[in-house]
Amino acid sequence: MEERESKVKDLEEKLQRGELTPKEALNELRKRGLVEHEKWEIIPWIIYLILWLPFNILFSDKLLTVHFPLVVICILSALIALGIYLSVWSTRLHYKKGGIKDDQTVTLIKDGPYRVMRHPALGFMLLPILLPIVLSSVIPFTPLSAAAMTVMIVITHYGCWKEEKELNIPKWGDEYLRYMKKVPRFNFIKGLWNLRERR
Repeated sequence: MEERESKVKDLEEKLQRGELTPKEALNELRKRGLVEHEKWEIIPWIIYLILWLPFNILFSDKLLTVHFPLVVICILSALIALGIYLSVWSTRLHYKKGGIKDDQTVTLIKDGPYRVMRHPALGFMLLPILLPIVLSSVIPFTPLSAAAMTVMIVITHYGCWKEEKELNIPKWGDEYLRYMKKVPRFNFIKGLWNLRERR
């Protein structure tokens, strides 16, 4: 089987030796096409907002409305808070240990929340996915709300898959492929179980 070399190892080594500044390393990442471009993500957000807010409010009296118990809303609110905490933690790790003091990284971070799942910054995405349920007492939850949530689930899954295929695997090569085998993409429970077994 062909080995996949890291396309950023040289940058990481030059940064450690002080031969490159973080800004120069970030520019080099851009030249190599190893920086995430998120411009296309505005389209699903527009679809999400249109489905959930104006369409939902306009047609809620004509659509089936679901009411959720307070306990469900409280649990999902706690999940959103946990997700935001994980996202902030992982973003701070990017700046602290990623090598270039930016959200982009040249160092593969495998500690903190990255020991449990490969995309802990996904926590920010829990907000739009769960918000229609959490705010269902204010904005009625209808099939349009479910459709809006589905759009965000699909685009989040696709975005993470695309990031791994087009950026992470080319960036870190075999090291990332080994990391993928040990740590699940999103499954926090499986990640904790795997972490327990690795100890």
